[in-house]
Amino acid sequence: MKEAAMTRRDRAGDGGGGSDRRSGFTLVETLAALAVASSVIIGAAALVHHVAIFFDRGVRGVSDAERFTLAMERLSRDFAAASFVAATSASARADPPGENRRKEPGKDAEKLPPVAFEGDAAKIIFVSASAVGARAAQEEALTLSIESAADESTRLVRRRAVWLGPRAGLFAGEARDAVVLLEGRYAISFSYARMNARGELAWSDRWKGEIELPRLIRLNLRDSTTGASLVAAADFIVRADAPPFCVSTPETCFLDKPGASLEPPAREPT
Repeated sequence: MKEAAMTRRDRAGDGGGGSDRRSGFTLVETLAALAVASSVIIGAAALVHHVAIFFDRGVRGVSDAERFTLAMERLSRDFAAASFVAATSASARADPPGENRRKEPGKDAEKLPPVAFEGDAAKIIFVSASAVGARAAQEEALTLSIESAADESTRLVRRRAVWLGPRAGLFAGEARDAVVLLEGRYAISFSYARMNARGELAWSDRWKGEIELPRLIRLNLRDSTTGASLVAAADFIVRADAPPFCVSTPETCFLDKPGASLEPPAREPT
């Protein structure tokens, strides 16, 4: 009996030891699991990296689109609110150049003051009533200039100054509050349109010493390498298109009627 009991205990002990030796992972299985886990971690890291890159590019693209939209809205408001004011006092009148000088045969037209608007391909200065900000004046002399940046990009910068009136001129106030409307590696320029005698728009890259505002102002955005246009029909309408004397005598301005003249009305002697 004792020998049988001892035999059963020995068998039980041998069985327990064998079970302990068979449980757990072998070295090969552990190394294989580590290799699989490492592959998963490396793949996940690469996926996160690529997702982060494309997400950043997408956010940057959305930001550029929003910035362009805001710039177009700002320019549209500024040009639409352009004020038709003289650049000099009434006593310092100048001969209007080009097509704007219109005289009737046999009559000496009165010299008209140039309008407070000067522009070329790289810069525009004009008076606008599109006041922005709590401390903005009712009318401001706005400057839109195209400037070069350090990283070979181009900027369209908006500045403003207080409009002190025709006697002071466009350059009396110091332009400040610089705001970058557009920035990128492309060529930016302005062009201006007038209505010719045939009722067609004639474009030029200079507007200075004129007696009227341009009908349209075009913002040209082109690829600096290929010269291809990046924006189609970025034209801004200037609402104030009457000659300067209409400001003081609006009842005499009927420019929408056929045969209407741009000559100022006769003044009574004083």
